[in-house]
Amino acid sequence: MKKAVILILIICCSSFVHASDISDSFTQKYNSLFPLENSSVDSDYLYEQIALGSQYTIILLDQLNTNNDTLNEKVDTLNEKVDIMIEKFSILIEQNRKIIYLLEKSKKDSDS
Repeated sequence: MKKAVILILIICCSSFVHASDISDSFTQKYNSLFPLENSSVDSDYLYEQIALGSQYTIILLDQLNTNNDTLNEKVDTLNEKVDIMIEKFSILIEQNRKIIYLLEKSKKDSDS
């Protein structure tokens, strides 16, 4: 269980680092679209900023989707391993019950 939590934290942290790089890139490009002071160009930069924002929103949503798919695969694998362990522990419990039964029977037979 601890391994699963650590794995999830690593995946989340790595996605935040990547998202931070994308965010920094967006901020830099967004700010570069502002017209210079006293410039006669005042109309197109807003549309370019809106388009840039949409583009980066799609990039980040795609990154989140990819991270979600990866995380779901890891969780599925972990769930399969947990199911296998539960099955093995169930077998071990049954074996221990048989051993206890045989020991109790042996003790009763020796007392008689």
